[in-house]
Amino acid sequence: MQSASYRRDLPLVKHVGLFAALWHRRAAQLNGFHDALFIDNASFISEGATWNIGFFDGARVVWPSAEILPGITMRLLKQAHDHTVTAPMNLRDVPSMQAAFATNTTIGVRAVSAIDGMELSGDHSIFETLRKEYEEIPPEQL
Repeated sequence: MQSASYRRDLPLVKHVGLFAALWHRRAAQLNGFHDALFIDNASFISEGATWNIGFFDGARVVWPSAEILPGITMRLLKQAHDHTVTAPMNLRDVPSMQAAFATNTTIGVRAVSAIDGMELSGDHSIFETLRKEYEEIPPEQL
């Protein structure tokens, strides 16, 4: 991931106004990255264009406390995983994390192997734990 200073319009509201978010994704791809990770002007992390990000500090899953669109997968994982906190996450905190992952309903839990060249574990056991917990959530009857 490549960090990009950006905040979506009305971040708490799901809407079709994705032009700027996808423009940042494309810019990151043109720079050789897979996607863009949004930060504010003080380098605090929020989310990606179409996904939420979580970190693992060795004991807890840490979700950035920022104005974001709280995705369904993120919300379900917060309920399913016992050791979860929401806290400010700055780019300078990334090297102290054991792992990072992206979530959305399409990808479930996907490892993030690097942010701005800061490498993270792509095969940490937390990924399998979170995937298993997510898959074990009983479906809601419609």
